[in-house]
Amino acid sequence: MQSETLQSESCNVLEWATLLDHLASYAQSAIGTERCRSLVLEINLSQAQMRQQETSDMLRLRSGADPFPVLRFPNVAEWLGRVAKGACLEVHELRDIALVLGLIDDVQRYLLRHQADAPAVCAMAVQLGPIEEYRRLTIALNAAIDPDGSMRESASPELHRLMHRAKDLKQQMRHRLDQILHSRRYEEVLQEHYFAQREGRYVVPIKAEMQGRIPGIVHDISSSGATVFLEPRELVDLNNSIKVVDLDIEREVRRILRELSAMVAPHQPALAGSVAVLGELDAISAKAGLSQRLQAAPPRLNEQGRILLNRARHPFLVLTKEQVVPNDLVFDETVRVLIISGPNTGGKTVTLKLLGLFALMVRCGLHLPCAPESEMAIFPSVYADIGDAQDLARDLSSFSAHITQMVQLLKEVSEGTDPGTSPSPIHPGRALVLLDEPVTSTDPAEGAALASALLCRLAAAGVKVVATTHYSLLKGLAQETSGFANASVEFNIDTLSPTYRLIQGQPGGSAAIEIAGRLGMDESLLQDARARLQGDNRLLETLLNDLQDKQRRMSEDQAAATLARQTAEQAARESQELLTYLQESERDERQGLKKKLSQEFQRARAAVQATLDDLKRDQKLLKAKETKVRLIELEQAAGREVGAAQEPIPVDRLSVGAAVEVVGLGMTGTLLESPQGKKRVRLKVGEGEILANVGSLVGLARLPQPARSEPRKTTAVTYRRTSQTLAPEDIQETLDVRGQAADDALDIVVAGLDRAILGGSPFVRIIHGHGTGRLRVVLRDYLKASPYVVSFRPGDRAEGGDGVTIVELR
Repeated sequence: MQSETLQSESCNVLEWATLLDHLASYAQSAIGTERCRSLVLEINLSQAQMRQQETSDMLRLRSGADPFPVLRFPNVAEWLGRVAKGACLEVHELRDIALVLGLIDDVQRYLLRHQADAPAVCAMAVQLGPIEEYRRLTIALNAAIDPDGSMRESASPELHRLMHRAKDLKQQMRHRLDQILHSRRYEEVLQEHYFAQREGRYVVPIKAEMQGRIPGIVHDISSSGATVFLEPRELVDLNNSIKVVDLDIEREVRRILRELSAMVAPHQPALAGSVAVLGELDAISAKAGLSQRLQAAPPRLNEQGRILLNRARHPFLVLTKEQVVPNDLVFDETVRVLIISGPNTGGKTVTLKLLGLFALMVRCGLHLPCAPESEMAIFPSVYADIGDAQDLARDLSSFSAHITQMVQLLKEVSEGTDPGTSPSPIHPGRALVLLDEPVTSTDPAEGAALASALLCRLAAAGVKVVATTHYSLLKGLAQETSGFANASVEFNIDTLSPTYRLIQGQPGGSAAIEIAGRLGMDESLLQDARARLQGDNRLLETLLNDLQDKQRRMSEDQAAATLARQTAEQAARESQELLTYLQESERDERQGLKKKLSQEFQRARAAVQATLDDLKRDQKLLKAKETKVRLIELEQAAGREVGAAQEPIPVDRLSVGAAVEVVGLGMTGTLLESPQGKKRVRLKVGEGEILANVGSLVGLARLPQPARSEPRKTTAVTYRRTSQTLAPEDIQETLDVRGQAADDALDIVVAGLDRAILGGSPFVRIIHGHGTGRLRVVLRDYLKASPYVVSFRPGDRAEGGDGVTIVELR
């Protein structure tokens, strides 16, 4: 019981209730709001992880294309409690139950649709109750009650008959009233020309002094006494009939309500559970809403006391401040006690409260305002002693109040570590203790010694402790003792102001004199204080301040270096992207130009063929030669447009094995003999040999290498302008395009047909192989449309079969 009180007080000190109130503002229903203010703090790691996963799932659902339904529904817990006791519910109460039933159906359908996206939340779909039975009940309620909370006329045949009877009687009444209001008999006695209702009966306003002139029943008198509301005798029977039918309608409505209430009663236990699940889903949705507001993330959880927080921010600061300084906090399992020192107003207490709130938040599924890769331990017990605990009613000074709290804490820890006692609820080894300046308000030397002994006792008991202090003795203890660690909040000596950054691994000075000056204290007084400060203490404060200043400058330099590296890496990525874009643009441009030139050549070949056909009739040889030369010049010009430039090597510098090009033929090959002193030489082209004039050869810087395990192929190369005509022996009547891509093979065949037609060859043999058959189909489709081709056929068996195409030229 004592430890429960300790934890309750700790939660209050940590402003936990305020955080829950803020969480409740994101709920949409009264039940969800109540759940938010009474969140269960899990003590089991797997359960805490499940709560975190539920919030993550809800975040995903809320931000998706099909967002989670709005859970704004009436609190029907009271109605369900009454109907379980046999009460007859009112129309609006049954209407509320029908609304909740409809929402349960909608939510269950939604959860079943999104099981793959959010398994933890959608697993709650089965807890929403027997949905088929709920649907039958919903249909019955909606058939009898309108959404506005009124009974439908069609709720029963009897009600339908009675309501139509009432309408008829009221129409008759209005007709009679209209006659009365416009009759001469009532002209003088009427106060005003209207009718009213009193106690469900129709009346007319009569002047008080004239009431004796009209027989009837007085039902009311105006506040001034000048008007009486009279039911004329001639309306009594009709009013009686209306009253009777209204009472019949009321009895029928009560009968229907009792029948509907009886239908709801058997479902009360399941329906109460379903409403509770809706409230739980509303609370989870509120957690997701708060997570979005805090820009929070789910941490990894552990039971080893490991705390690794990156860019952590206090929740209340995020909610109230535009800019919050984030801090990294490393407090792993090797450290039992963390001592935080530094100046007042620097953020030491904020760090304590942050750790306490984080320890509670992770246990109930609240995400933490820190970086996603952070890690937080599960602490089943959290104890905090923060602020002044002075209590005059109990005759407790500040010192005695703190010591009383420490005695109670040590008692709980000692009971938990004693094998002869039952386990303590404070869970030594998995408890987090937060102490704000322990053992103060007494002699500094004695207080520091007592605080040191207290921290050592807690560390020995396995409790995780975070304490703030100004005691130098505790700073030294953390520096020298295993399992202890120092941290400090930074103070900027240049600006004499705190930066609110937490520095791990080093203690900090209090900077009390500097802060007092910043707050407006007289400078001469400050100088006097500095002079009175004892030498060792003054030296220690100066060293700590200098150390912090150097640490701050190193951190700034490191941040600048990191930023510069990131900038350089970004620039390099952008440069590479730009280079890739330019290369792709150049390739696309070349391909477009190549396609355009190919189309131009196609038209030119058709024109040349037409000219050749004319020549065969006119026998004008000179015109044929001019045309042939012109076509070669066109091909050479196009080659310069699309080919890669290569510097030719003179023939006299070539030797056996050199790579050469046969100018005008678009072929490359390898010299099989030296060209010195010869008119013609043998070349190896592809798998065969040809004899070429030495004068038509130019050397190449390198010869393109064929792919491994593939036959050497002829390759289209750059064409160059030449005035030399083609010798008969330069005409290649066999074109080997095996292994080539379809576009490349087509280019080789087109060039070969040009040469063959200009050289007068009647046939060309194209070797394309079998393969997949695509190359054969592409080439033969082209041959069908070529103006040069008279006919073509597959080769016979001796010629190579279907892997060869024999082309007859014009």
